Amino acid sequence: MRDPKLISHALFASVLLGSVALHLGPLLLAGLFSFMVLHFGFTLYNMKLRKFYAKSLAVVSFVLVTAGAFWMLGHFVRQTVATFPKIAISAMPKAIETAEQFGIQLPFDNVNELRGVAVETVKENAMAITRTSKLLTKQFFHILVGMFLAILYFLTEHSRDYKPNLFDSIRKEFNNRLDSFLSSAERVIGAQLTISAINTMLTAIFLLKTEIPYIAFLVPATLILGTLPIIGNILSNTLIVATALTVSLKLAFIALAFLIIIHKLEYFLNSRIVGSAIDTPMWQTLLGILIGEAVMGVPGIILAPAVWHYVRKEMRSFPPLPAPGVADAGVPPQ
Repeated sequence: MRDPKLISHALFASVLLGSVALHLGPLLLAGLFSFMVLHFGFTLYNMKLRKFYAKSLAVVSFVLVTAGAFWMLGHFVRQTVATFPKIAISAMPKAIETAEQFGIQLPFDNVNELRGVAVETVKENAMAITRTSKLLTKQFFHILVGMFLAILYFLTEHSRDYKPNLFDSIRKEFNNRLDSFLSSAERVIGAQLTISAINTMLTAIFLLKTEIPYIAFLVPATLILGTLPIIGNILSNTLIVATALTVSLKLAFIALAFLIIIHKLEYFLNSRIVGSAIDTPMWQTLLGILIGEAVMGVPGIILAPAVWHYVRKEMRSFPPLPAPGVADAGVPPQ
């Protein structure tokens, strides 16, 4: 096989499959997101500045924004440590009272016993927590590597002077595959940011209307924890319901009903917005999201629609297959 286009497709498919096999989803997603931000900044600055200065300012802006995001994450962790005990102490008596009304036996009767249950649970699952910590450290390292690679790729001047040989022909076709995939990923990530903004905005409006306390903590918690698969939604929902319980049992049930509805519709909202952005039927996008989450977790949810959009574009670039019997039509028998 010496067709450069087919070879480039095989190479690019190997890269995507290799990222799945080696669990490099966070690296790939961080690299794509970083390049998208860098490219967006370059587009803005390049309108008034020369290319070199525009790229330099885009990188500086990206580093500052990333540093600010990490600082905000650290601030959120500190705020969690300070605010969560207040919510727990306020909600505990009402939680115990509600459980007794419905005949539910809790494994604790007060905050001190809850602390004891938590300590015992940590001891019993120490090995699992250690493995999770190592995994999170590894993923954080992959994210940093992906960001660094995106900056290097962004700053590199890509030569488009292709010579008439097999290597440059394959390089040209591979660059076309990469450009096409980056275009798809940019659309999907933009749509995902829209979804995150809508989800956080609706939750913030609900918190303001119901006057649930600690809104300055709950809104960032919804935004940050919402990026985690399954457990993130459980944690953010638990925080909001527990905080509502400090006001009244009725408000806690209202908050629980609201959160169930909004998160049940989240997959369909995801499919609708992403499918609209990449011109893909809703059911195909939803199926891709479910498969992506099963294969790669959170990165798979975002990358699956981009990969499917990329595959559709590449398939459309090939001529249609001949109908059965057409290829042999008019050929005399041997």
